[in-house]
Amino acid sequence: MTDNITPAGNDNPDDSGHVETGTLEHIDPNTLIVDTNVRTEADLDADFIASIKEHGVLVPIVAVRGQDGQLLVRYGQRRTLAAREAGQQTVPVYIRSASGGDDTAQLVERVAGQIVENDHRRDLTTVQRAKGIQQMLDAGVSVTKVAKTLAVNKDTVKAAGTAGKSQAAMEALSTGQLSLTEAAALAEFDDVPGAVDKLIRASGTPWFDHTVAQLREQQASAAALREAEKPWQEKGFTILDRYPGSWDVDYVELSYLRTATGEQADETVVTDPAHWAVMLGEEDMWIDAETGDLVEEEAVDWDTQDNPEAVPAEGLRHANTVKEATMFVPEYFCLDYAAAGLVLDERFRRFAGLGLSGEKSTDTVDLDGDDQDAKAAREAAEAEAARETERRERRKVIALNKLGEAALQVRRQFVTKLLARKTPPKGAAIFVAECLARDSALLTDHQAQDTAAELLGVEGGQAVAKLVADLSANGDGRAQVITLALVLGALESRTPKDAWRGSTGYWGRHVGSGEYLRWLTDNGYQLAAVEEVVTKAKSADEVYDDYLAEVAQQ
Repeated sequence: MTDNITPAGNDNPDDSGHVETGTLEHIDPNTLIVDTNVRTEADLDADFIASIKEHGVLVPIVAVRGQDGQLLVRYGQRRTLAAREAGQQTVPVYIRSASGGDDTAQLVERVAGQIVENDHRRDLTTVQRAKGIQQMLDAGVSVTKVAKTLAVNKDTVKAAGTAGKSQAAMEALSTGQLSLTEAAALAEFDDVPGAVDKLIRASGTPWFDHTVAQLREQQASAAALREAEKPWQEKGFTILDRYPGSWDVDYVELSYLRTATGEQADETVVTDPAHWAVMLGEEDMWIDAETGDLVEEEAVDWDTQDNPEAVPAEGLRHANTVKEATMFVPEYFCLDYAAAGLVLDERFRRFAGLGLSGEKSTDTVDLDGDDQDAKAAREAAEAEAARETERRERRKVIALNKLGEAALQVRRQFVTKLLARKTPPKGAAIFVAECLARDSALLTDHQAQDTAAELLGVEGGQAVAKLVADLSANGDGRAQVITLALVLGALESRTPKDAWRGSTGYWGRHVGSGEYLRWLTDNGYQLAAVEEVVTKAKSADEVYDDYLAEVAQQ
């Protein structure tokens, strides 16, 4: 079938009143002659060919008929070549007559048209594309179907669908501040104060993934804290979100209280929630790997760590039978010690400047003098400084462990992608040889094989063995990657969230986490700040101070 068409942009009559028309025909693309084009390289990519295969040629190719009757493609070089690659039997071709004039005039017409056609084309913006994908998903079209229809990968479709639901993400996307993948990540934190600005600052940098992981860890921690607070709230306890001021008689720490008979008060006196407030703090504790029951650290023979064959000392348990878990532990503060039937101990009264009656002393304290009040004030300040140092250290451990857990997630994603290769990265063979020569027991570490399997995307050591067994005769490159995975899996299992603390417990020739992280850096990985503590580039206190400053800005 042939249609007569008046082309857009050429609907005005010439001096004789004639309007140029052409015909639209469906032609075998293999019969078309691709005329000389100002675009010297067609640059056909797989996505474009897949799109042509899925949808065909949507915009007609423009051709002119030569004197010999052959059709010369003027506009649509890439569409023609892609249609051939995609195996299209026919394509729509708009055929018009060649203009009159000599060869020079026809050359000018061809070149000008090809330049204008490309110069005045405007692609969809990323926002427009994301909204379009969102419309398809909202209509019930599956991610797989959308990806196939648009000839894009499924991750792009998922990212567009996620970003399309967030106003903040779409606004950032429209201003070019974020990529589509980054916008999708931002959508997770729409209602988190300060998160959007933090992510925008990190966009386009290697630290973006680390920032996302840290925010996820913070959100998970906050949710766990809210869940842990519920039973205390239901019982009627006051929940504190920060430590009370020093020596405040309205919030007396349990350790500074005595019973009516003069004994040190303990948790058994916390009977009426109306008189008590609790501060829930996170602590990393050891639990039974199977039952989840708490295990005292002193009950573990740590010399057996990562040595499955080691026999623990009598009365102790093997280190591989426990695992670390974060628990919320209450600290009690009495709101009305008298009503609770308790009394202040002598230290608290002295440090708080109270007399035996518990009333605040009205005497002036000479901090530079040698009287008892000045001595008590100095002791109180020293005691408070020691308590604050202890609390800071405890908070630092928790904060850096969280940063370590976030970094672990990003790092394992990086290593997983690295190990998806068919051949190992440059220098991998030397690194593997050095590790095994220095540390012959490396691959026997507890969890080494399981971690390697995880990084290879399979379950368990037997699955890794099957990967090797299934290799083809020319699979040496992939075999080297699997060998690298075994070594990296062992080193990764030695690099837990608290690797920043630096304790290894291994012999001198042990290959440490620092060397592992430096090798990853040489292969394109961007260290998180807490990982730089492991490599000795930063101190733990430096990273913690930066963390506190960042939290204060939120």
